[in-house]
Amino acid sequence: MVEQREVRVSQMTWEADGVLSLRLSRIESNDPLPAWEPGDHVDVYVHDGTTRQYSLCGDPDDLSSWQIAVLREPEGRGGSAYVHDTVRVGDRLLVTRPKHNFVLEDATHHELVAGGVGITPMMAMAERLHRDGRPFHLTYGGRTASSMAFRQRLAALGDHVSFLAEDQDGRPDLETLVKDLPDGGLVYVCGPLPLLRAVQKAADDVLGPDQDVVRFELFSRAGIEPAESASLDADSYELVLTESGHTLRLKPETNILETVLALGIEVENDCRDGICGSCVTRVREGTVDHRDLVLTKREAAAMDQMMICVSRPTCPRLELEL
Repeated sequence: MVEQREVRVSQMTWEADGVLSLRLSRIESNDPLPAWEPGDHVDVYVHDGTTRQYSLCGDPDDLSSWQIAVLREPEGRGGSAYVHDTVRVGDRLLVTRPKHNFVLEDATHHELVAGGVGITPMMAMAERLHRDGRPFHLTYGGRTASSMAFRQRLAALGDHVSFLAEDQDGRPDLETLVKDLPDGGLVYVCGPLPLLRAVQKAADDVLGPDQDVVRFELFSRAGIEPAESASLDADSYELVLTESGHTLRLKPETNILETVLALGIEVENDCRDGICGSCVTRVREGTVDHRDLVLTKREAAAMDQMMICVSRPTCPRLELEL
């Protein structure tokens, strides 16, 4: 089960055209909220019982409240409209604990790229790096200046931030951005899917597809085409669950998460789409066709963990620490 708690909406602020920030405060004064790190997000339960993912963008040292920002998306699934039109100060919302999929790793330099409301995790990362005196630069782009949230707050970071309103300044030169990346540097990107694809393409073109320098987070598979993937050349394989003692014979396409849950084995899970990272499981032995959007290239190549909601074996015997 995913840990949940209620929070109270204590403040709502217009941050830009269509962008509303919410301060989510603890219910009891003696009950601090769980700690979080820049890049973390929480899932917010909306009116129909489904969840929406929002990056935390407040002060990690303040455990009396969290801050998120919600872009109204007319073409969305209704979650942003619910927040904008229905939620008000004083209301209570059900949320999950912070999730750590978008981790600020050690690097010689952090090049941060944000598009639109994707600024939320980037802002928290930039402020942490600035506070710690670590080299970084943030490129923040939006359709127009009026659509770009938190400009005044980000201005406090001085020359570490470049603002690019597309209607006035055009789009960022991503290839130059990657070429100028020092050895040991990493590129973090958050924003619309085309921006993520453009940053990854620039990195592949400049550094080669084997380089693992881009970090990103997605909250939806919308627009993602299934990649060409390896397959198991057999009708079945042996799945060994080392902690519970089960040994099963399964077809390659059988969903591992659903199988272990049916056995009564507790596995934290949420999205069931390879995005949230909740069901990450240690691989004791075997090789995997990684179909998630969480693991980095290096992590996937290590073959020591997998998201059992979507990934599959490419070996006749797979041992999992379950």
